Amino acid sequence: MGRTIAIFLTVLMITAALTAAGVTADEKIPDTITIEKAQAEKPAVVFPHGDHAKKFDCLKCHHKAASKDEVASCFKCHGVDPDAPDPSVASAKENPFHIRCRGCHKEQGLGPSKCSGCHRE
Repeated sequence: MGRTIAIFLTVLMITAALTAAGVTADEKIPDTITIEKAQAEKPAVVFPHGDHAKKFDCLKCHHKAASKDEVASCFKCHGVDPDAPDPSVASAKENPFHIRCRGCHKEQGLGPSKCSGCHRE
């Protein structure tokens, strides 16, 4: 009986710790995301989403979400909403991925900031 209670309390504490950290059992964060429409006339970008999700708050990239529970694909807005630039037709300077991703890479001093760093054949 005492062992059962100890196991139950251990499981309860681990569940509470993971929930407080924002991790739930049904949460499925993809390891990689292939962005086909990242830039006109450039190869698709294979984005290491899982690595970024471990290091940064989701809302750093998913900037329109009010919380982690509201995170959606970039293309829910970009390419649909006229106020959100469409990366597949935007110039390099207006491309939302270039602005947000490259801007963060430069700010952090990490990650690629040249075309071939993300757009690989």
